[in-house]
Amino acid sequence: MRLLVTIAVAPSHLLHCFTVLVYLRLEKKMHLHVSTFRVILTVIVTAAAISRGHGMAMAQETSETAAVTEQADSDRDDPTVRKWIEDLGADSFAMRERAASRLIERGIEILPELREASANATDPEVRLRTEQLVRQLTEGDLQIRIDSFLAGDEIEFDGWRETQDFMGDSPSVREMFVELMVEHPDITKSLAGSPRERFMAMTAAMGRVQNKMFVQLEVPSRADVIALLLPANDPNVPFNQDFESLMISLLRKEAANRLHRDIQLGGPTDALVSGWLNRSSLNNRAETLFFAMSWDLQGALPLARRTLAEATSVETIAIALQTISRFGDKGDTTLVANLLDDTRVVSERGYARGEKLTTQLGDVAMATIALLHDASLADIGFARAEQHPTFSFLFDDLGFPATAADDEVSRKQVRERINGLIEKQSKNQESSDRS
Repeated sequence: MRLLVTIAVAPSHLLHCFTVLVYLRLEKKMHLHVSTFRVILTVIVTAAAISRGHGMAMAQETSETAAVTEQADSDRDDPTVRKWIEDLGADSFAMRERAASRLIERGIEILPELREASANATDPEVRLRTEQLVRQLTEGDLQIRIDSFLAGDEIEFDGWRETQDFMGDSPSVREMFVELMVEHPDITKSLAGSPRERFMAMTAAMGRVQNKMFVQLEVPSRADVIALLLPANDPNVPFNQDFESLMISLLRKEAANRLHRDIQLGGPTDALVSGWLNRSSLNNRAETLFFAMSWDLQGALPLARRTLAEATSVETIAIALQTISRFGDKGDTTLVANLLDDTRVVSERGYARGEKLTTQLGDVAMATIALLHDASLADIGFARAEQHPTFSFLFDDLGFPATAADDEVSRKQVRERINGLIEKQSKNQESSDRS
C-alpha cells in the first residue's frame, strides 16, 4: 500500500481549518491480474482557538482520519526526505546520485515534497533534479497504469469510455488507445470534453498529420487515422472540405488499410469511416462513395441514397447508383427509377463499327435496377457488361450505339425488360399488402 497525503492549513485568527485530502492508492498484485483503485477522502477538522500559554486544542477525528493525519505529518516532516532533497545539490556527484536513488525508492508518496522543493528551491541544481525526479516518478506510475490497462484491468483514462462506445473493448482496441494517448493526447482528453474541445483537438491533430505527410514526408500511423476519425463522428463537431480531402488521402495509406484488414480493429474502423462518410459534404461525394465501395462499406448506402436527391454532377450521381447497386435492395427500385429517362451522358467510347458507344444516366439506372432484382446484366441486354466484384459494373460497358445492329439488343428493349421487373415487383407488393 502506498499513501500520499497533502495537507493545506488556512489560519484565520485563532481558528484553524485543516483540509486533509487523502489519495489512497492500493495495488494488489496477483499472478493473474492487477487491480487498482482510488479512494479520495476529504476530512475537515475545525479546531478551537489555542492560546500560547495553554497549548490546548479541540479536535474531532475518527480513528482512520487520525491515522492518516499522523502519516501525513510524518511524511511531510520526515527529516530523512528533507536531507536527501538537500543532498541533490551536494558538491559530491556520488552524494547527489545516492540521494536521488533513495528518493526514487520512496516512490510517489514523496511527490508533494519534491514538487514543493522544485517550486521553492534557491539552488538551481536542486530545482533541476527535483523536476527530473517528479517526471520520472509520474511517468513510472503512468507506465504501471498502462501495463494494468493493457492487461485488461479497469483503469480510467481520459477518453477511454468514449472510445469504447465507438470501438468496443478488446486487447487490440486497448493497444490502439495507448498509441492514441501517446501520439495525440489532446484527442483522447477532448473525447471526454465538449464539442468545442474536440473540434480544437481535431484541428490540431489535422495540422500534425498534414505536416507529417506533406512536409516531413513521413508515413502516417494508424493512430493518426483514428485520431481524426473519432472526433469527426461527433455530429456537433464541424469539418471542412480540407479535412475531407486529408481524410480521403489518409484512408488510402497503408496504415488505414492495415486497420481495415485487422481481425479485431477492422469492424470498429469501418464503422468509424462509415460514420464520417455519412457526414461528408457533397464536394467530395464521388471520391467518398468510390472509396466506400473499395472498402466494401455497407454503411455508405444512406449517403448514396441521399446523393441522388442532392447531387447535380452526372459523375457523382452515376457513382451513387453504383453504390446502391452494390449495397441496396429491391426497396431502392422506386428511388432509382426516377432516373430511367435521364439522357445525360456518363461516358463515351469508340465502337468497332466506327460508332460511339454512349452510356447515359438512364442506362446506369437500368443496370442498377437489374442488379437490385438479382438479374444478370447480360441477360437483361447489356451484352458487353460483366458484373464487377467491387463496383458492380463499369460505365463504358453499359453503352449503346446510336443504331443497334440486327443481332444486338437496343436501349429501348432493355428498358422494356426493366419495366417488366418493376411491374412484377409492384404486383408482388400488392399481393403482399392484400394478404
